[in-house]
Amino acid sequence: MYQSFYNLSGVPFAFAPNPACFYANNYTRESLRTLRRVIGRAEGTALVVGPTGTGKSTVCQLVVDHFGSSHQIVHLHSAGFSTRRAMVEQCILCLGVTTEGQSEAHLRTALRRHLFNLVDHPQQVLMVVDEAHLMTPEMAAELRMLHNLVHDGSIRIGMVLAGTLKLEELLAHPTLESFNQRVAHRCYLAAASRMETKSLINEQLVQVGSSVSKVFTQDALRRIYEFTEGVPRLINLLADRCLVLGCARKVAMIDEFDVEIAWADLQQLPEPKPEAPPQPETVTAPAAVEFGVLSDG
Repeated sequence: MYQSFYNLSGVPFAFAPNPACFYANNYTRESLRTLRRVIGRAEGTALVVGPTGTGKSTVCQLVVDHFGSSHQIVHLHSAGFSTRRAMVEQCILCLGVTTEGQSEAHLRTALRRHLFNLVDHPQQVLMVVDEAHLMTPEMAAELRMLHNLVHDGSIRIGMVLAGTLKLEELLAHPTLESFNQRVAHRCYLAAASRMETKSLINEQLVQVGSSVSKVFTQDALRRIYEFTEGVPRLINLLADRCLVLGCARKVAMIDEFDVEIAWADLQQLPEPKPEAPPQPETVTAPAAVEFGVLSDG
């Protein structure tokens, strides 16, 4: 829609989790390196924890992409299962095992048979669970049992659990103490700072042949940070809406007021009115005072 107007080779701001558009600060990059080490060496369970919209789903996809050729992948996009059987069944389906018409006991037997058949399936299983904070303690207990499946001293299922801070509260449940002790690494994600917000926008514009200085003024970037509080998902939504409305209004450079219009549109608020320029103060001439004619006397 706006690509040609702003001389872009594509849409810069992704709505869905996109590893190609993930911006990581120095702390997050180091944490991701540790995460890869923990998974690669089967050191234990890893957690990815952060507020909503900070990129947990993208990190999950990065992990899946990185280990897709070296592991059997079970990628659960949500942990909101109603029963333990439903979770086990979904795991088996991800591994390509037929489950139709089988009882829960048969499902567990089929899963163990698959995991312990190192001749046909030598690779370790990597289970990546997004929105893990939605689990009940019973579902978490099921994961603990799956994590306990060991063959010849080797853990057959490695796990990455991603969720909000409620995930850590869940794992602190007394019945999950042993599972919580097996957490080898916690990758914490946070909202971006003001400078990181600028870098995030710039990184994505560079990928489509532009840069932040060609599209947004400094005041616009400040306003984007103030509205979004540095949450990457909101930054992408707001920046994209700025370009959509800017193109419609033929605005070559997005300024502070354009960001306010875009934010109001996203929030379904009345469109802001531009501030009237300050009027110069008018100086009222003093009333004339009439003097009488001075006489010689």
